[in-house]
Amino acid sequence: MNSKSFANPAIEKEAFYENDFFFAVFDIHPVSPGHAIIIPKGNIVNFDDIDEGLWINLRSTIHDVIQTIEKTDLKKVYEQIISNKITENSIIFCNEALQHPRINTKPDAYNQGINDGQAAGRTVDRLHWHIIPRYDGDVEDPRGGIRYIIPDKGNYKLTRK
Repeated sequence: MNSKSFANPAIEKEAFYENDFFFAVFDIHPVSPGHAIIIPKGNIVNFDDIDEGLWINLRSTIHDVIQTIEKTDLKKVYEQIISNKITENSIIFCNEALQHPRINTKPDAYNQGINDGQAAGRTVDRLHWHIIPRYDGDVEDPRGGIRYIIPDKGNYKLTRK
């Protein structure tokens, strides 16, 4: 793997974190304040393309990125994204993040993961790892977490007919 290659240098330029194999950017359509994406520098498209060494490095990268998210002034991040006027939707999502009552406070938990392939909802044809901060009370009932990616499948304890 060539650890210095990346298909879109403009995105890499926006990195708030970087090491030899990965960099991280804030998602321009944040699900919650601090939503970030870790992107491999090499030509990694699918989860199966990650070898054992890269996986070990990803684990420490996730840890470092979470620590950085927790220390970042997210208001400034979203104000900057809004001023760049990337897309109308990015402005809407960033304004919503700015209105979050717990912006710039330490998250209570995180959802993390990937959309590994088009059928899983991936819209960018390269591997990227989402880190989505979660806050107590941000949804009525957080049980089910990522299971809600398919509607009506999240709460498996509900009685089904």
